[in-house]
Amino acid sequence: MINRQGFSLLEITVVMLIMGLTITALLQMFDWSQMRYTDISRGWQRRAGLTEIRLWLRERVMHSELDRINIENLVDAVRLPAGLRIAGIKLREHNNDTWFITLDFFDDRNRNKKPDPGESETRLFCFRGRSA
Repeated sequence: MINRQGFSLLEITVVMLIMGLTITALLQMFDWSQMRYTDISRGWQRRAGLTEIRLWLRERVMHSELDRINIENLVDAVRLPAGLRIAGIKLREHNNDTWFITLDFFDDRNRNKKPDPGESETRLFCFRGRSA
């Protein structure tokens, strides 16, 4: 009777295949979690940027500085997150003290500095100025 010690080549091959599949799955999970974290972080930064924009617009309307509301002044005054760009601002007076401001913005994911389909969004703000 021959005393066999160790593993056969087939057993080692099966173990290496299982380990390879396990490592591949783990690495893909890390990549997926990194992408998910990046999306969550971008969403949080975008909300913070829109909050700063809203506060800046509200200050301009409250102090009757409507002539200062334009894209250049907004970008200079507000710290926008990376990739968030302003495409346009439209002011519409409702009555003497109420203003509707439409903000067109886009998340420039491909960094071409132009709003592409799927990147652009619009926000409508309503502000009321202080009456004398």
